[in-house]
Amino acid sequence: GGEGLRVMTLGVAGRAGHGAKINPDNAVTKLAEAVARLGNHRFPLVLTDSVREFLAGVSEITGLEFPEDDLDAAVAKLGNVSRVIGATLRDMATPTMLKAGYKANVIPSVAEATVDCRILPGRMEAFNRELDEILGPDVEREWLELPPVETTFDGPLVEAMKAAVRAEDPEAHTLPYMLSGGTDAKALSKLGIRCFGFAPLKLPADLDFTALFHGVDERVPVDALKFGTRVLDRFLRSC
Repeated sequence: GGEGLRVMTLGVAGRAGHGAKINPDNAVTKLAEAVARLGNHRFPLVLTDSVREFLAGVSEITGLEFPEDDLDAAVAKLGNVSRVIGATLRDMATPTMLKAGYKANVIPSVAEATVDCRILPGRMEAFNRELDEILGPDVEREWLELPPVETTFDGPLVEAMKAAVRAEDPEAHTLPYMLSGGTDAKALSKLGIRCFGFAPLKLPADLDFTALFHGVDERVPVDALKFGTRVLDRFLRSC
């Protein structure tokens, strides 16, 4: 499955003026307060079918338990993988860009913020209601979005994936999970195409792989790529 992706622009209008004068209608201040509320908000826990199946599989393999009343702490025990799974337990709205003003001593009439939103399947309406409550009526919103998608983890393709992975690593287990990033699955699913994210990598146990994403030293170990190439070769030849 894959979370929905929304790139949202927040806009707040105020009264322009000189920075040295009292101005209770400051667009920058109002926007900053709204962005802080949104950035500090914790959306409710939602367990999708994909995440439930993943946690059940991990529990069977490792013996770890994942009680819903303390799920965050339980997921944290997964180590580096907890970054990936933790991001799919709740909707997310992450402020990433701010834009306002053109001169240090001028209060602008408009201030804007960009927010990266990730929305779980079945949560779109509830997510919008929460935004209304958090942001209030004075914050305008515009966005582009792709909806969340989820499919069942079964069928001939899934069995071929499992077989290809196990041929290269007999101790490996292939489990579904919810992806917080964006892929073409969101578009292809509209055509009735079932999509699976299958890019196998065998990573060193001490590598915090997800911490490298979009960082200054983003990279993939060569041996991990070689492993993935062998698995994909087996998979494609069997299909």
